[in-house]
Amino acid sequence: METLESTLSQVHDWAVDRIHYLCEFDEGSISSLEDAHAIQCEFSEWLDPNLTDHDIFSLEYIGDDEDGGVI
Repeated sequence: METLESTLSQVHDWAVDRIHYLCEFDEGSISSLEDAHAIQCEFSEWLDPNLTDHDIFSLEYIGDDEDGGVI
């Protein structure tokens, strides 16, 4: 099972890579730039190098109990 830190790192890297790709794709078309801006807005707190602390809420996996029902 992946750790929360590993998941956060993967999501951060995906957001940065996707923004860079969209800004370069199709020679920076308006649609691609708008998509890149939307991603930047969604992840702005994670991408701000001046913020040292983030509030992150995570739900633990809730599996099935032995009787087949949800716990």
